[in-house]
Amino acid sequence: MQQIIQTLEMRKEQLRRSALCAMIADNSLPPESRLSFTPVMLFFVMGFKDILHTLQDEKSTDPMQQSVNIHCEEDSFHWQWYLKDLERLSHGKNFLNLPRAKAFELVWTDEYRPVRNVVYESIHLARLYFTPFYKLVMIEALEATFECFNEPVFQLVHDMGKADELEYFGQLHAHSEANHAMEKTSEDHESAAYNNYHPSEHESRTAVHIIHRVFDAFEKVFDCWQQAAVQQNNKIPA
Repeated sequence: MQQIIQTLEMRKEQLRRSALCAMIADNSLPPESRLSFTPVMLFFVMGFKDILHTLQDEKSTDPMQQSVNIHCEEDSFHWQWYLKDLERLSHGKNFLNLPRAKAFELVWTDEYRPVRNVVYESIHLARLYFTPFYKLVMIEALEATFECFNEPVFQLVHDMGKADELEYFGQLHAHSEANHAMEKTSEDHESAAYNNYHPSEHESRTAVHIIHRVFDAFEKVFDCWQQAAVQQNNKIPA
């Protein structure tokens, strides 16, 4: 398990240094401008439901699979928080006021293909590596990528005084993610959901491969969101 944990931590540190995370944390920029990419998240947030559905197996009696099921159920409605927040953020309101055809065109444009690809890639991995152990690794990888995103976003929203107003980007989501984090053991950051499982050498190598695939896809998504923010903010008159 140590190799898996070390790989997760290494990739998290790399992702925390992404241009997106740096932009969100940049106090020299206007706060709202640092959230201007949020409408471009739409396909991912809605598609995340399908990722979770693919990871679930309600008929399984395996303890690890049951932990996966519980986690998926807890996260399965977060898209509702996101849609509410779009109505509360200025850039979200602008997006929702677009003609429907224009909004759909924006979501499915070639420029934002990485956002769609991360959903497709995650579902592909969940179907390809379908044992409870691999699914739990998938959950860990997905949570780890968004931990890097949530840290600066939650701080930004708190600084804006909107932590209670916003749900997906605010305190409600932050509390939900904190509850997930509490499932980790304090000793070595291993999730208690693994139930002291000892993977084989092959399983460990495959788990590391899954983690890299997930993080590689998210690095492209983070770059896409950061570039979307730059383009959107360049449209705002000085």
